[in-house]
Amino acid sequence: MGAIAFKLYNNELKLDIPRETPESSLTPHFLESGFLSSRYKHCKVDENAWKTAAERFVKMRDESDLSIISVRVGEQLDGLIHFRVSDDQMEAEATAQAPYGGKPLSTQTVLNQLREHKIVNGIRRAAIEKLVLHTNEAEPGETFSIVIAKGKEPVHGKDTEFKPLVEDARKRVLKPQAKDKHRVDMRNLGELGSVQKGTQILERIPPTLAKPGFRVTGEILHGEDGVDIPLQPGPGTEISSVNNNILVATLVGLPSFTANTATVDQTLSMGSVDVTTGHINYEGSVIIDGNVASGMEVIASGDITVHGYIDSAIVRASGNITVTKGVIGHMRPVEDSQIADIHENSARITADGSIYVAYAQYATLVARDGILVDKQLTHCHVISAGKVHIGGEAEAANGKIIGGLTEIADDLFVGQLGAPAGTRTRVMFSVPFDFEANELRQQEVKQQLQKLLLDKKELARTKEMYIADPASFSKGFKAELVEAITTHQTDIISLRNQLTLLQQEPLEHPRIRAVTNKVLHFGAEFLFRDKIKFFDQARGPTQISIEEGQIKVE
Repeated sequence: MGAIAFKLYNNELKLDIPRETPESSLTPHFLESGFLSSRYKHCKVDENAWKTAAERFVKMRDESDLSIISVRVGEQLDGLIHFRVSDDQMEAEATAQAPYGGKPLSTQTVLNQLREHKIVNGIRRAAIEKLVLHTNEAEPGETFSIVIAKGKEPVHGKDTEFKPLVEDARKRVLKPQAKDKHRVDMRNLGELGSVQKGTQILERIPPTLAKPGFRVTGEILHGEDGVDIPLQPGPGTEISSVNNNILVATLVGLPSFTANTATVDQTLSMGSVDVTTGHINYEGSVIIDGNVASGMEVIASGDITVHGYIDSAIVRASGNITVTKGVIGHMRPVEDSQIADIHENSARITADGSIYVAYAQYATLVARDGILVDKQLTHCHVISAGKVHIGGEAEAANGKIIGGLTEIADDLFVGQLGAPAGTRTRVMFSVPFDFEANELRQQEVKQQLQKLLLDKKELARTKEMYIADPASFSKGFKAELVEAITTHQTDIISLRNQLTLLQQEPLEHPRIRAVTNKVLHFGAEFLFRDKIKFFDQARGPTQISIEEGQIKVE
């Protein structure tokens, strides 16, 4: 190439060509070969530099009298870096470009660039090292991207928690004792879960403070501290004099727990409830080792535990109800089948807390805090403001609901809903409300309605007698009879309307699900206010939910 040479002038790569150099010798191949063998071979070459170098040389030579003509063909570039910050400023990504013959990035250079871009928190030292290494070893112009800084979400504090320190009667009956290494004795349920005076029964775990987070730009993110809930003594308990986060029992009895409080009720133990004992109405908790016979009533201000069966009886508890075997009833006939849901199951179980039964048939189960059934419900009327689990909890539920009406204000989990024969099985989505007052009012209206229907039937017989022999009745009797029939009919219509309003009381609600883990049989119906979803064929695992006032199928 002779005197032709590549040189740098203020980071510009130029080709110095003697004036007398023939234009024909400046071919692209010749110039590129010279570049690749020079010390500047890592510089960035301009687009079409070799092709146009001869043209530039001729033009500049004609316009000047310089002995050496310098033609620009490229430039020397240091390593580059640029940043992209996410919209929420919780992450910053860096992209480094290897130098074209210039200086690679240094750790200090990257840190300076981060500060200039106001990226100051959550910087990852390992990412900086990888960027610097890339600009030292990669081919000229090659890029490499990596997350160089990450923000941190704030950690919200935990609300006050309450930890029971003893077990209640329900947990006791759900834990059969081991008979030997491989068997359990279903009749031996362990010691009764009563406590002695002074026993610690409930612990309050104080709330925690939030831990702040940050954005990569340095902004501090504040979390929410946990909610502070006080410990509330209930009947039969007091706050410990040694530790104000502990409740202790003040008497011997059965503990039960609700939210931030606990109670200890003196417990009544009985063999069975039948005509020999009479009805039971007790201030405290009741444990019945045998059965509750047909027609009997058991009412308690605490929990009720029945180790046998409930047969067409009424059981009412202000706490929880546990039936280790089953609830068996039958459906009583109604006077007017045209009135929706005017029927009554002979077995009725009502709890302000929760209900556990092994199984139930032709029974009405009403619970505020939820219902757990070990096996199945058959033609039952269920009303629950809490979750309902049939045959296990949540996704493990594999029990059955066959027929009847299940009214839920929270999630329902069941294995099979309906039956292969297409038995009508209804689920009604309700809303959280004072269901007990509503249910009692419904019962009052039903009773009034049934009495009017009986009176109407008697009036119809009287009318037949009058038509057959009007002379045997006093003057003016016909007008009185017509007025009585009209009045009864008006009252019946009014009560029907009242009942409909009670059953369809419109309230807002959160998302409620009815989850069938195995089979949803045809004949299943889902109701919400004026909406009905009917299934005319069987389905596999299905979730029905109420969202934004609509019945949704998944």
